[in-house]
Order: sequence, then structure tokens, then C-alpha cells
Amino acid sequence: MNLALLASVAVLLGTGVSGWLAPVGLTQPLDVAHQVAGVALVLGLAAKYGIARRSLRRRGLAAAGVLLGVATAVAVALTAGLGLAWTVGAVSFDRPFPYSAMSLHVIAGLALGLLVVAHALVRGERRPPLGSLMTRRAALRGLALFGGSLVLATLLDAVGLPRRFTGSRHAGSFSGDQLPVTIWAFDTVPQIDIGSWRLRVSGRVERPGEITYAELLSFSRHEVSAVLDCTGGWWSEQRWSGVRLGDVVGSRAALQSATAIEVISVTGHRWSFDRGEAERALLATHIGGEPISTGHGYPVRLVPSGHRGFTWIKWIDEIRVV
Repeated sequence: MNLALLASVAVLLGTGVSGWLAPVGLTQPLDVAHQVAGVALVLGLAAKYGIARRSLRRRGLAAAGVLLGVATAVAVALTAGLGLAWTVGAVSFDRPFPYSAMSLHVIAGLALGLLVVAHALVRGERRPPLGSLMTRRAALRGLALFGGSLVLATLLDAVGLPRRFTGSRHAGSFSGDQLPVTIWAFDTVPQIDIGSWRLRVSGRVERPGEITYAELLSFSRHEVSAVLDCTGGWWSEQRWSGVRLGDVVGSRAALQSATAIEVISVTGHRWSFDRGEAERALLATHIGGEPISTGHGYPVRLVPSGHRGFTWIKWIDEIRVV
């Protein structure tokens, strides 16, 4: 059972992180695997409780690793509890806390991963060879755990509130600047003086330099309807307008040998994209026909359709061609 729990945590971490990094269209199977692994973790805890109780009786509360085990148990309870509550709709991105319960779930999950590794290292007693554990009984138990987890995950999905295939909940669409303002890393919203703000274009370009806000608005305008799917657990489709990133770097004569473009915020947050993909992205200055507000990235934010919200860089002040 310890191996089953370890495998469940590994799958949860793997699918959770890759679900953030993968393009939105590829996340559905990752979300399903994440749910099944979460249910398997909860089901396995009953058997683990018996193992832990016998271990405590044999070794005592003062034994090495007990405190670490307690911390791991708390992290499991928080991670699984928040995940289950999110699935059935008991919590959401805007309730019961002002900070998204999904983000708290992620923080608890990352802490769980670190604690499981530390717990395994501390409790590194001699174990039987892996091959001796791969018995017919173990295989049947594993199949039963997987089957039960799949069934329960499907039932929980059916009774919960509607969610997108990424797990995010709808926060309203085509509402202009009324979409939620969330900052995952607790950054403060920067106050930008538009008179002194400049968009720097640097790196592998023939004419590096700066572009004022007025100059940016003079580029050819484009409008797209795109879904912002935030890793805080909400999604919203809006009409964004602005200029093509490709037009901006093209005005500075990007070198043909350049392969990527990095978009950088005044806060230091940044993300790198393949050049062809980045050039198709929008540098949005308006949402729903109105200028983007400070909380949503004024004076300009990136709109890379098909990517999760943390790559929609706000408050951009530099485009670096690499």
C-alpha cells in the first residue's frame, strides 16, 4: 500500500504540473488522471492508517520521523480535502476565501510532494526487492484500487458543479474589465506612469529600442475572442484588442536566426515562447472596447491564445528576441 500511495502522489504531482505547462487543448486527459490519482490517494489512506498505527505502537511517539509523518498527514488532508471540495463545488476561486481555494490546493500539494520525499528518506529502512512485491495478489489489489478510483472519480465529477476540462470554473464572459483580478504569487499591482513607460525591444534585432504607448497604439489594430483560463481555477472568454507581437518585433527587424521571444513584465515575471507562436500572439491594450485596467495589466498584456493564464504576462515593458 505504501507503493500505491507513493505512486498516487507521483501521478498527482506529474499531472498537476504538466497540466499547467501543457497547451490547454492537451490538458483533459491529465485532468482525468489527476482526479483518479486523488481518489486513489484517499482510498489508500484507510489501509495506510493501519500501517501507521502499528508502526507508532512499535516505535513510539518519540521515534525519528514521527513529526515528519504528522506533517505529511496534515499536507495530505489539506491537499485531498481541498481537491475533493473543489470537485463537488464546496469551494471555488472566490469562496470561502478571498484567495482561490485552487491555489491553496496547489500550495498544499507541492508541500506534500516535498514532505513525501523527506519522509521516504528518513524512513529508509531496508526494503524487500521490488520484484518480490510484484505478486498476483498485489496486482489484483492495484487493479481494484484503480477501478474503484475511476468509478468514484466519475461519480464525483457528475455531482459537482460544472467545470471546464482544465478544472476551472466559469467566471463570466464578455464582461469587459469585470473579469477577476488574481495574482498567484501575491505580487502587488504596479502603478505605471504612462508618460514615462516604454516598451523595450531588445535582443536579436537590428534596431533595438523603445516604443511609447502612443506609438504602440499607432500599429495596425487586431481583435480576438480568447479564453483566459487561470491556474487559480477560473476561466473567462473576452474580446481583446491590440497589436500583433510579430508586428512590433518586425518593426525592429528581428534577425532571421532568432528562434524564441521572451515577454517580460515590470514585476520581473516572464515567459518564453517559440518565435512563430509568439509572433501570432496579441499585445492587448483594450478589453471589451475599453482600455485594460491596472489590475488586468495596463498598459499592455500578452494574449497567447491556447495557453494558461500565468503565461498571459501583465504590465509588459520588454520584448526580448532570442
